[in-house]
Amino acid sequence: MQARNTLLRWRSLAVYLLVAWSLSALIPSYLAIAPPRPLLGDPQLWTLSAGAWVEGDHQKLTLAAATPGAHWASRALEFSADAEFARIGFCLEQAVPPETGAVLMASVREGQLDFNRQYRVNSFYSGELGECFSEAIPRRAGDGAAVFQLQLLQGPAALSLETLTVTPERENPVWRITRMSMLLLGLGLLAVVLSSYRHERPRWLVFLGMVIVVGILFGCCVSVSLKADIYALLTGGRSIDAGVSMDALLEKQFPIGGFSLFTYLHAVLFCGATFFLALARPQGWIDMLMLAPLTETLQLFVPGRGPGTSDMLVDWTGVALALPLVFLLRRSQRVRALLEH
Repeated sequence: MQARNTLLRWRSLAVYLLVAWSLSALIPSYLAIAPPRPLLGDPQLWTLSAGAWVEGDHQKLTLAAATPGAHWASRALEFSADAEFARIGFCLEQAVPPETGAVLMASVREGQLDFNRQYRVNSFYSGELGECFSEAIPRRAGDGAAVFQLQLLQGPAALSLETLTVTPERENPVWRITRMSMLLLGLGLLAVVLSSYRHERPRWLVFLGMVIVVGILFGCCVSVSLKADIYALLTGGRSIDAGVSMDALLEKQFPIGGFSLFTYLHAVLFCGATFFLALARPQGWIDMLMLAPLTETLQLFVPGRGPGTSDMLVDWTGVALALPLVFLLRRSQRVRALLEH
């Protein structure tokens, strides 16, 4: 009966997931406030690392290097004060072997070129001929000029793009209302599912499981800026002193990295929540299994965030790690006696 009720509760959330993805496909998240600005243009506009060179025109751009190691080409970008996002779009002119390059952007803020809040556009570890990428990088009040960088991760190599544009954008007002409504609705439906645990015993198991679930939800619904601030607090952050001139910033290589710390932390949190809730209720692991796609879907409605299949697989890995221990403990008569009282 409990398993049947669990599946029935999640049926409503399955409908929510379907509606959420449909709305995200139908309603544009951002609106352009100016035409796309092409960044191919004159190769002389780029600042290059030693051993690299740029070839191209308004139709194509190629970054090449004949020496080993990482190489890059950088240029400065200016944005108007009303630009809430900067969308970088590019298409590969040729197929790319694994771990070839990355397209990056960071903005000057509070005297630093900050990679914690605005960082990666896309790291293409492999790409097909003509494959295109697009990503909107959030900007905040107080952000100054941005530095755009095209990197070759391992030379000697060449990277050719047939399209490279930047478009200033703002959030679509219709989408803003939609995402806020859907975020509240999703959290409300999840609260209904979790409220069913209030009758389970022992209460301390349920309490610990719920605390971890709250941590999971905080991690998936927190803004990019706050997530970056937490990352900087835990790791010291990644930035370049912008007290020097823009010319000096253009000559510095961007660090490669991201928020992988949080990805692994999610696996640990899902493992812990599954352990406590599955001990309190045998079918609790099903709730945690379904929580993974829900949390990824909720990120559709958080500005600057987005869902990821790999993140969901990491969450499920955490669930799978907890299940053998739960199974073994439930076979113990002493543990069963403890859970029944």
